[in-house]
Amino acid sequence: MFAFVDETGNTGSNIFDEAQPDFFTGALITKTNFDLLYTRAIREICRRHRLDSLHASVLGFGPIEDLAPEILSLLKKIDARFFLSRVEKRYLVATKLFDTFFDSGENPAASWNAYNIRPLKLILCFKVATLLTEDIARQFWEMLMARNERQARLMIPGICHATLERVSMLKDQKSRQIVTETLSWARDHPQALDIFISGRQAKNGHMPNMVAFGNLLDGLEGFSKRWNRPLKEIVHDRQSQFEGSLAEWHRIFSNASDEPIHRPGETIVFQKVAGSTFKVSTSKDSAGIQIADLVLWLFRQYLSGKTLPKHSAGILRYVFKKGYQHDFSFDGVGTQLEQQYREIMAKDIPPEALAEGRRIIEGQERRRQELITLYEEDGLMPYERLPATIVSPTDD
Repeated sequence: MFAFVDETGNTGSNIFDEAQPDFFTGALITKTNFDLLYTRAIREICRRHRLDSLHASVLGFGPIEDLAPEILSLLKKIDARFFLSRVEKRYLVATKLFDTFFDSGENPAASWNAYNIRPLKLILCFKVATLLTEDIARQFWEMLMARNERQARLMIPGICHATLERVSMLKDQKSRQIVTETLSWARDHPQALDIFISGRQAKNGHMPNMVAFGNLLDGLEGFSKRWNRPLKEIVHDRQSQFEGSLAEWHRIFSNASDEPIHRPGETIVFQKVAGSTFKVSTSKDSAGIQIADLVLWLFRQYLSGKTLPKHSAGILRYVFKKGYQHDFSFDGVGTQLEQQYREIMAKDIPPEALAEGRRIIEGQERRRQELITLYEEDGLMPYERLPATIVSPTDD
């Protein structure tokens, strides 16, 4: 199995660029090496239409509409699959802020279940996001990108204070309490939080490019399992700023442990695309990347509300039918959360389950208060404590 990857919407650390609010990744996925077997076919299609290559943003709808039937015929012939990903940059900022301040392993005042139980985590993250002004978001991103740790830590109290001033906007008392206690502790202990990483490549990990790449690896792992074929190679469009980071992430994930990690309501396996190789190329030198570029351009036109011509729309219909989409955005994640948990949320809670839930929450609150007190005594974060010292939050 082979994957040919293109991306668009890269603004580097300028994540608040209004002209490009989203970052997109598209991948052509084939059972055989598309570049090796079909480069000649793509060149012949281009020659017949008097084109040098398939570069969609240069061609526009006219030339694409003319050659679309031939491209679609080829895609059907090889049973091509696709992966499409969107990362909404403002949603990324909101999740980064939430992970920085509300991680119960690094902030003893944070709620364990509000961070570690996925639906509760996403709901609270969405609520916190409603408190973020443009100025707060920009200050937080500046803190993440800071080259100097001291300067980064000096920004924490101001970010927390500005957010706390807006907590009254939250409609339910419990959320106001959790947010207030968590951010107040972070504001008063800026030296404690693990917020600083040095080096450009390390900071690249915060960027939408890397989040999208992680989503891509998840998608490719899914295709590999469904096809029962190992991924042999990822061919990625050349990106000089992120090439080293992309290669390093591929190395880390492809060599990670395949042991599942069980968390409340979900199971995580860190290993992705084991045994595959990663290389960069240019669209000029890769017919597969040219196809990914074409599909990604059509996808963006569709999302912008444009009406696609008949044959161009045919390609995109095939992509939707044979592909997988990952939408890391407020709308995408919110819709997925609602669909996944709608049935559970609609059911009444049995009295015995409600009583047991209250008992667990009371135990968690005692544990949280204990962690806050212990930090003042020895300066250790929750994740640094031995299980024998701090046991499961559900235990009395």
